[in-house]
Amino acid sequence: MTLFVGRDERESMNSLADWVALIGALVVTGLAIFQIFLAVGLPLGAAAFGGANVVLSSKLRIASAISALLFFAALYVVTARAGLYGVVGRSWPVHLAIWVFAAVFALSALANGASQSRWERFLMLPLAIVLAACCVTLAIVA
Repeated sequence: MTLFVGRDERESMNSLADWVALIGALVVTGLAIFQIFLAVGLPLGAAAFGGANVVLSSKLRIASAISALLFFAALYVVTARAGLYGVVGRSWPVHLAIWVFAAVFALSALANGASQSRWERFLMLPLAIVLAACCVTLAIVA
């Protein structure tokens, strides 16, 4: 059984879209897990929501849970666009969604760059740029 079926049923990753999707999927998955950790109350708040609270308030925990769901949606769109689910990656909803996520991650990069939190500026900013670039690349080449 192959990981990326639907791309001509091949067993190896050879295209730019395959590698970009892998990078994007790994980063999105990591950020989803990070948001889950925040939502359950782990003291990682210095790297999120401006870094004002080490442990997030109830409202910010809910926001983190919603963010985790959005990251999982992004994971689906990134992997679909790369061909993991066959022709669905070529559908207009997936094509539109990849552009929406590109814009969301670009805006996230701007917000993280303007943050007072060192963690957001030095960790989350580069990750947001990588995700925006992955989404744009997949929108164009996949």
